[in-house]
Amino acid sequence: MPGPRRYHAWVGLRLRLFLVLIVPLIVVGGGYGVVRIRQQVTLLLELERRDAAATARAVQIAVENALRDRQILDIHRLVSDMVAEHEQIDRIRIVDRSLAPIESVPPNPAEREGDDRVRRVVSTGRAEAGFEGTHTFLHVMPLQGRTGKIQGALEIAFRSAVNARVDRVTWNTLLSVGALTVILALLTAFVLQRQVLRPLSRLAGSMRALGEGQPGPPLPVRRRDEFGAVAEAFNRMVGQLEVAHRQILEKGEHMLDLEQQLRRAATLAVAGKLASGIAHEVGTPLNIISGRAEILLRSLPADDPGRAELQVIIGQIDRISGIIRSLLDTVRPQKPEVQAVVLGSVVERLVPLLGHMGRRGGISIVADVPPDLPQIAADPGQLQQILINLLINALEASPPGGRITVTARVCRHDGRPGVATTVTDAGSGIPREVVGKIFEPFFTTKPTGQGTGLGLAICRDITQSHEGALSVESREGEGTTFTLWLPRHEAPV
Repeated sequence: MPGPRRYHAWVGLRLRLFLVLIVPLIVVGGGYGVVRIRQQVTLLLELERRDAAATARAVQIAVENALRDRQILDIHRLVSDMVAEHEQIDRIRIVDRSLAPIESVPPNPAEREGDDRVRRVVSTGRAEAGFEGTHTFLHVMPLQGRTGKIQGALEIAFRSAVNARVDRVTWNTLLSVGALTVILALLTAFVLQRQVLRPLSRLAGSMRALGEGQPGPPLPVRRRDEFGAVAEAFNRMVGQLEVAHRQILEKGEHMLDLEQQLRRAATLAVAGKLASGIAHEVGTPLNIISGRAEILLRSLPADDPGRAELQVIIGQIDRISGIIRSLLDTVRPQKPEVQAVVLGSVVERLVPLLGHMGRRGGISIVADVPPDLPQIAADPGQLQQILINLLINALEASPPGGRITVTARVCRHDGRPGVATTVTDAGSGIPREVVGKIFEPFFTTKPTGQGTGLGLAICRDITQSHEGALSVESREGEGTTFTLWLPRHEAPV
């Protein structure tokens, strides 16, 4: 149970909030209501005057036409219909030039023939309007004959509905002030909730989250009272715990990185032995086959159809030799000879080179490389090696009749300008659990004997040596996209 001091502080806070929020707003709302009522009264009076003037003018024209045609019966019918159909019209009286009554609806035997206002209108020919009492608005208008001479006067009395409308406006204003009072009471409750209960709830929630090992954002410190002091102390404690937690994570990540480096070193050692064995055991027979093929090629006439087949054999031998050199490059990485390279020219050479492989399976390779791309900083040979590897993988993943798209665009990576090249196939995609492993050495999804698992690992190493980035996006059943980003070549100053 709270002590007396806490109880008085609570009551004082509620009283201050009441004085600061409710009282001024009620005063402002009441003043606004009074001003609003006055504006409504003025507006309603003006609208009534306009409506009465328009109606009176219409009746004047109709009565003048009837008088000119001496249709007294039509005048009686017209006046009776106007009084019956218009709720605002209280009475209509028509007098001649001598102020003798011609028509009066409803009949009123006590009417004064010498009414001053009617007499002035007949004598001056100018209409007059004004209030008769507090609830009747009177219009007196002259009636002219065919020659324009004043023949009499028309008096129309309108019942004013302003008072009833003012009552409605007043009632609506009272309802508005009452609603405002309720809203202010709710606002007070909201402020109390925000000023007292919410900080306590936020502090309790943060403490629970910290105890469960899931600290949230720091508590906002917007007040310099006890709640603010507690929030500051709690934030300092959470900050110290987060620093300690980060240090532990950094040490763990460092140990994991060392473990991965050791594993990679062991993998590269195996790759070195494998590459050396392949280079020794396969290189010599390949050199003999290549030499014999070149001798046969030189011995054949220029128009011999066998020359094309020998050239294919020599090209495939060179490709095998390149694969062996790539295996050796894995354990003996060469520093790239970076220079300004036009990406479009490299792609233009590669697409026809690999097109024949795709045509065998009905696969097309389409390149869309803008000619105005900036030059990139790369080793042309190593860049070609990356693109060949990505295109061959795309060819092997594409179904018959598929399509491979090579595109390029200017983009930034980590704030640096460069060019991103994408190779997209329409294959079956890479399973989600495999995507994170495809750049590891010797990892392959191909059947045994159909892949070494070194192609993408070599591409990644070459990209890193160029200070670039190589990434993959793939969904099962929707194809795969490899993105190679290389920095823009900067001319020396």
